[in-house]
Amino acid sequence: MKKKYLLGFLTACLWGTGMLSAQTAVSDTLKFVFKLHGQTRRYQVVFCQQGENIQMNWGIERNLRWQSGSYTMTPEALKNGKQLCFLQPEDGNHLTLSSLETAYVLPQKALQELKEKGSMEFNRTVYDRVADESEKNAGRPLLHVVDRHEGGEMWIWDNSSLPVVWRMKNNPLEINWQVEVK
Repeated sequence: MKKKYLLGFLTACLWGTGMLSAQTAVSDTLKFVFKLHGQTRRYQVVFCQQGENIQMNWGIERNLRWQSGSYTMTPEALKNGKQLCFLQPEDGNHLTLSSLETAYVLPQKALQELKEKGSMEFNRTVYDRVADESEKNAGRPLLHVVDRHEGGEMWIWDNSSLPVVWRMKNNPLEINWQVEVK
């Protein structure tokens, strides 16, 4: 009987976050591990297709309580976006980002520019591709780029349908993260 209640509870939780009502854009639940000022936060993330949009559903257990929300990215942002959204996740917030912003995903135009030219302009910053022998993580090919002026680094999943920023290091905002497959 307890198993039925637990299963029902988990289904209700996932339904409430939108994780059951959409087709999953990435087949794995990802764990984004953020480090900022000596603190570490581990968010569970699922990217889902919601009509023409991609919704990033996130969740974290904090203070013995499950917190969740989402960021929705428009087709225009996913194609031609100019900047990453660095808004801190807040419990219960379900935000639709502007057509200029993506959340933890590189727009397709920037990925194409990076692959064709070896550099890209994104977030008002020029990034150059760096040859890196360790450009794989969990079997996924990664593209390593470095900011020309401040030394920020990103590792981007080389996936034209959803190029997730897999890792960020030396970010001038000091918001660094690493994605792990759960």
